[in-house]
Amino acid sequence: MRYTLIGISLLLGFVFLSGCMHQVPVLSQQSEQSTHIEGVAEKPVEFVKLGTGVWMHTGYKVVPPWGNIRTNGLIIERGDYSVLVDTAWNDAQTAEIVAWAKDTLQKPIRASIHTHAHSDKMGGMDALHMLGVETFATDLTNRLAIERGLMPAKNVLNISEIGSQIEWEGLTILYPGGGHSEDNIVVNEGVNNILFGGCMIRPGMTTSLGNIDDANLGYWSKAVENAANAFPDSQIVIPSHGKPAGREILKNTAYIARPKLD
Repeated sequence: MRYTLIGISLLLGFVFLSGCMHQVPVLSQQSEQSTHIEGVAEKPVEFVKLGTGVWMHTGYKVVPPWGNIRTNGLIIERGDYSVLVDTAWNDAQTAEIVAWAKDTLQKPIRASIHTHAHSDKMGGMDALHMLGVETFATDLTNRLAIERGLMPAKNVLNISEIGSQIEWEGLTILYPGGGHSEDNIVVNEGVNNILFGGCMIRPGMTTSLGNIDDANLGYWSKAVENAANAFPDSQIVIPSHGKPAGREILKNTAYIARPKLD
């Protein structure tokens, strides 16, 4: 298995340096199809400890012309097992994540939740199902997954109204409204005050919204504000495509996503 374990000390650097993040590439659905740049190898899966019982997994995909593009998810320990937030880009990477949780963490992944229907969140669903993981997503995410050629989750989360919350495996799941995608949800881990914003939250101080093919541009900013207001104590914020940071990336995303007036 290829993977890299990054120490917790580096996380602090991630948080404090988040304001210095450079412009991140815009991933369109078309760009996600191409995965080869001559001389550029795909980075191995990485694992970072964020807090007590919480790990971030990061998979990479080579996307021309930018090179390795990361996607983040979480592994949360629950007694003698763990739960997963989002797959990596593909089945192979996701199988590595499941193996790491079982062999290194010694807390096999029993269930997973998926924050929206794009390949960086659901690209490894086949692997999860083959490995016996119970998968969960909203009804809207499952319907969109099928439309987009992705494998849907086996179980449905009963959450559909804007602002509605449910508890799942000790985590709080919020549907803040459409943003990066109409179905995006966020996940809050209250013990360590970690908010997983997924693709709805843009990394660093970028001025780019990234892939807006399926975005709700009229509500994105409000959706971010809804998430920020729902979890005022969460001080570590995890975007899908950048390093962990503080609440400043909530404010920045809400700002750059605000509706443009004609």
